[in-house]
Amino acid sequence: MKQLSTKSLLFFILLAVTMQSCKKDKDQVELPPAVLNSPELITSLVIQFKDSANTNNVTRAEYRDPDGPGGNAAIKFDTIQLKINTTYFVELIVLDETKNPMDTVSNEIWEERNDHQFFFKHTNTSIVTNYLDKDTNGYPVGLSTKWRTNSSQTGSSNIILKHQVNLKNGTEAPGETDIDVNFQTKIK
Repeated sequence: MKQLSTKSLLFFILLAVTMQSCKKDKDQVELPPAVLNSPELITSLVIQFKDSANTNNVTRAEYRDPDGPGGNAAIKFDTIQLKINTTYFVELIVLDETKNPMDTVSNEIWEERNDHQFFFKHTNTSIVTNYLDKDTNGYPVGLSTKWRTNSSQTGSSNIILKHQVNLKNGTEAPGETDIDVNFQTKIK
């Protein structure tokens, strides 16, 4: 039997050490991938109402909180004022005014529409809301809606934007809330 040369012995030792260091540690836990779609900072929500009978007749209601949620109170909080028995095409404009130039978050919401949905809750008003836009899975988004009013009433319209990364199913429950604003609403 031939004896191994020193070089051969060193080669086998180095090979064994290398093979051992490449083994996967059974106790090692893989981290989930980073979430790149983080919640949006929203400082303003503008609601634009176009009368369907005369699209030149446009009214707006605005909520503005320059420092975002928490901190100082909103500096502008309009009342939604609509006419009875009228159908409106409604567009939501969402802004982040902490950036320079100001960021139109509506564009990002549309780009990430599979992870976002607006919800509309009308209390003590006769408003019916229908979605006009959908994501690629067929779920509503809510940047574009149609509101139909009936009788003269005063109540509220709650607008909520949910951030539902990999959770969106058409319901409000899953995900995080990006904005939740309750507008006083008058129909006359």
